[in-house]
Amino acid sequence: MIAPISANTASYAFTPNGSVVDCSGAQLRAYCRDQVTVVQVTGDIDATNIGRFYDYANRFVGEAPALILDLSGVDFLCASGVSVLITLDNDCSAAGTRWAIVGSRCVRRLLHLGDPGDTLPTASSERQAFNTIAAQGQASQAAS
Repeated sequence: MIAPISANTASYAFTPNGSVVDCSGAQLRAYCRDQVTVVQVTGDIDATNIGRFYDYANRFVGEAPALILDLSGVDFLCASGVSVLITLDNDCSAAGTRWAIVGSRCVRRLLHLGDPGDTLPTASSERQAFNTIAAQGQASQAAS
């Protein structure tokens, strides 16, 4: 069993090494690409593992300039997944981490229903996610 990381855990540097973490029906893996942390998730995210999914993804917020949450391999995302993604969006904003979500068909469908204002930074591919992150960086520089 994988113990969830508490929100009260002291911050520490964690280098993604690409090893797969089994999370009760989902597989989580993180790796670095061009100074961006990519968190790749496959399988089902449901009530049994949504908290651990959040903890795993959130540990990388603030650790790198940008984060891509690749959910293109997710077969099921429970309804509370939208609120978890909104929480991650708030966490990234507070930490100054640029980020984007790459969603599978089921993730995009849930976001269409649960995020009708399209407030979450979504992309259709990892390549587009890198472009989204670059645009966020340009927008923040222009605002400065």
